[in-house]
Amino acid sequence: MKKRNVFVLCLVLLWSGVLFSQTVKTNGYVRNSVYSYATQKGNGSTETKTHTRLYQTLNVNAALGQLPNIQLHFAGRALTDLAQTDLEDIKRFKAYRLSVSGKGLFHNFLDFELGRQFLYPGVLLGSLDGLNLILKPWKYLNWQIYGGVESHLLRAFKIYEPDEATVFGSRIKLNHLLNTNWHLIYLQKMYHSKTQWQIVGLNLANYSLPNLTVLLQSHYDLVNSRLHRLYLSARYRFNRKLMFSGYVKQQYPQVYNTSYFEIFEVEKYLLAGFNAAYQLSNRFNVTAMVQGVQLDEGYGNRFIVTLGDANGSLGLIYETGDLGNQLGLLMDYRYEILHNLMATISVDFSRYRFEKRFDYDSQIANALGLSYRFSRHWNARLEYQWLTNTNFKYDQRILNHINFIW
Repeated sequence: MKKRNVFVLCLVLLWSGVLFSQTVKTNGYVRNSVYSYATQKGNGSTETKTHTRLYQTLNVNAALGQLPNIQLHFAGRALTDLAQTDLEDIKRFKAYRLSVSGKGLFHNFLDFELGRQFLYPGVLLGSLDGLNLILKPWKYLNWQIYGGVESHLLRAFKIYEPDEATVFGSRIKLNHLLNTNWHLIYLQKMYHSKTQWQIVGLNLANYSLPNLTVLLQSHYDLVNSRLHRLYLSARYRFNRKLMFSGYVKQQYPQVYNTSYFEIFEVEKYLLAGFNAAYQLSNRFNVTAMVQGVQLDEGYGNRFIVTLGDANGSLGLIYETGDLGNQLGLLMDYRYEILHNLMATISVDFSRYRFEKRFDYDSQIANALGLSYRFSRHWNARLEYQWLTNTNFKYDQRILNHINFIW
């Protein structure tokens, strides 16, 4: 057995041993899914290929009776492809979370989590195999320290080599100072002993004025000596019915070392938008969004208007500019046919072109679903999806979930 897998095995054995030796309270869910789809073998082809995939998902949290502040966590998934029996284990088995955590230890001075976990420490990171510590010396102050090995997007059931993506960082949070929450952040990521990311930043959330929230994120890339991300947004609620928000963001793409996009030279983009939401009545609401993006290749504008209620929404989308044109219809709605029996429908129709010299093409993507709750713990869902466009005349999919929740 490879050394990098030893830790996983030890953690699983420890996890199992503690469960059997303690009075344990658990919660979570088990899901069995069947995903069947038929697609064309290529653009314009009339031949189709059918795949059927079986997914088993387990998500469980266990609290120890004698140690109520300590919890064990596991979230994983197994895949069987009936049309591809030689599927590699790295794709068949995924571990999204496998860890032990503690909350409010030493009179609420310390929180920790050890193992595989998802982290967003004020800057985009993702999944980490390592240790996350949060020290709380004061009511309004906490200090987060974390480090380990990034587990990549595959989330394979193994420990990755330390030199693949060693990560460490810190965040200091100071709340309610001058009606503002302050976050100082630092993130460093190494790849084969070379610094790939080194980001420092400041995040602010200000509540000085009634009904107004202002957010600021400013991150600097020390490796490339440039401003990596600048995000400013404001949201104002005039009354119970009307709310406005606006934002502007300038950012360089954050490219992972295993990504295909590493071969390209990344360029920053500028994104700005404005949203408005109005409650027409006790039942209906309307929202409007205007958004613009500026790239080196040109600019693009987007306008979206939706009418919605508690069951769903109906909307129109219009896009124009150097990045292409689109006129589309969006609908997403659910309706309770009988007690505990819910029907859903989703429609996405668009006419589009990527450049003005091209003719418009059409695409429609639909989904019909039924879900039924048998009891407090059991429910099931069946969904049929289909898509047609210029290149693919035949793309149909069936998805089934059976869930047990406790």
